[in-house]
Amino acid sequence: MLDEKPSSIYMEDEKMQHEAHHEEIQIDDVETENDDTFSQRSYHGRFGFYYRHKSLFSHLLTFCICTGLFIPAVVIHKTGNILVLSLLYAAIVWWLLLQHLPKGSVAGPIAFVWNGGARLINMLPSIVVKVIGYGVPPVALILTAALRADDIHGTRGQRLISCLGLVVLLLVTIACSKNRKAISWKIVWTGIFMQYILGLLIIRWTVGYNVFQFIAQQAENFLSYASQGREFIFGPNSATTASGEVINFASSFSVSVLPAIILFAAVIQCLYYYNIVQSVVSSMASIVIHIIDISGVECVAACAAPFVGMSEASMLVGPFVSEMTDAELHQVLTSGFATISGSVFLGLLTYGANATALLTCCMMSVPCAIVISKIRFPEEEVPLTKGTAVAPAYKDRESNAIHAVSNGAIFGIKLCIVIIAVLLAVISLLGLANGFLGWIFDFYGVEISIQRIASWVLYPLAWLIGIPSSDLMPAAEAMGIKFILNEFAAFAEFTQIQDSLNPRTALLTTYAMASFANIGSIGTQISLFLTLAPDRADAIARLSLSACLCGAISTLISACIAGIVS
Repeated sequence: MLDEKPSSIYMEDEKMQHEAHHEEIQIDDVETENDDTFSQRSYHGRFGFYYRHKSLFSHLLTFCICTGLFIPAVVIHKTGNILVLSLLYAAIVWWLLLQHLPKGSVAGPIAFVWNGGARLINMLPSIVVKVIGYGVPPVALILTAALRADDIHGTRGQRLISCLGLVVLLLVTIACSKNRKAISWKIVWTGIFMQYILGLLIIRWTVGYNVFQFIAQQAENFLSYASQGREFIFGPNSATTASGEVINFASSFSVSVLPAIILFAAVIQCLYYYNIVQSVVSSMASIVIHIIDISGVECVAACAAPFVGMSEASMLVGPFVSEMTDAELHQVLTSGFATISGSVFLGLLTYGANATALLTCCMMSVPCAIVISKIRFPEEEVPLTKGTAVAPAYKDRESNAIHAVSNGAIFGIKLCIVIIAVLLAVISLLGLANGFLGWIFDFYGVEISIQRIASWVLYPLAWLIGIPSSDLMPAAEAMGIKFILNEFAAFAEFTQIQDSLNPRTALLTTYAMASFANIGSIGTQISLFLTLAPDRADAIARLSLSACLCGAISTLISACIAGIVS
């Protein structure tokens, strides 16, 4: 006992010394912080007002520059589309205003009008709401197909066949639904009507068509910039031999397509760095989530897929994959299969594909992919992000724009290697299969191939989407190549004959083929999602084939809608 007292006194002294030392450290930290604050204040000095309102000054400078460029362009206007320039200027000014308006000053009135309209609708009898909600979309589609006169884009009969194709594809999907009782018909009719409205705005409305045509033209011009880097690396696009024969190097896939993909990947990564991609996707998702009753994760993936493709769209919601319901996972997969990415879009343009049709199909497939997925795999649980617009995830944080461009170029190289490897393997395997079939059927004197078998299977589908009878076989064969191989092989074949076909055939076949829904993409999606969420391996492998088929049906329905409104 006597020994314990001195030891306790020693421990108390040690504790007091430690606390005193800790107080000295805190005092030193406070003094250092005060010194830093003082130095920061002295650094700003005479420019304190500028630093306090730095964003305001930068936005004013941006407004002055844009206005100074816009007004002379409108007054002089020698060449160029003044409508697109005006819309771009209005969008920039609107964005600048939003940065300085009080929070809720724009969203508040919109929400008031939206909620007021919803309350008025709820005041109506339930039967009236159902008749209007479920009756307007089919009536609008039928009238659009039946009332318009015959023209170069199709006859009344062909448009009505497209209506029939839409009904048949929906009925087939409903018949294959996992749980027909759980289907949300509100989502189905809202998505179909939304796709119909998009078709009218983009295809029939002059302003919408001009805007998308302008974007398509700029995308084609974008390829010329990729050719500058290509010529520096690989040399001139063509060479003349001693005999006078011209050899065109730029016509090969590796020389013409891959440089454009690398350039686009670098540009997209730079846009990621400046938070432009995330802002656009978040804005679109915030709108869609108020129109269609789905989760925030599904909205982000659906809205991102037409811009960055199925792999990048999946990575934007990567942190949520482990917590997704099976229906959400199926929806995210379907959204990726139902569209093409910007890099593939540029690659297809090198073959001469219709740029405007590819763009419009990608946008129209966004609501359609949601509808088809929710029919095939309806939501039976409560998603974690139900009714909440989530922020797209972005793990890479580059030091500057040059670093972002470098990372994008590296990612583009990896993407090119994947595309080359898949094309090499799949086309070679197809040749092997065709050789084996040819060897067997040579005994019977019959010529047959995988492509021809696929064209026989897809012949009825080509008719259902409204393709003229005279062009059914070549259209069905191109669609078969796309579903068995991939979109590059399909468009390489189809663009060689599209000028000899009916304009309606070229348009609707392009719509039907504008997606990643093919056998090779299933392996890509499975490997990517297993990297994001290894714990969901069983669900991912189980849902991938179903999602791929749903993506294919989505593009076929987009073709039907285009066949109705074109």
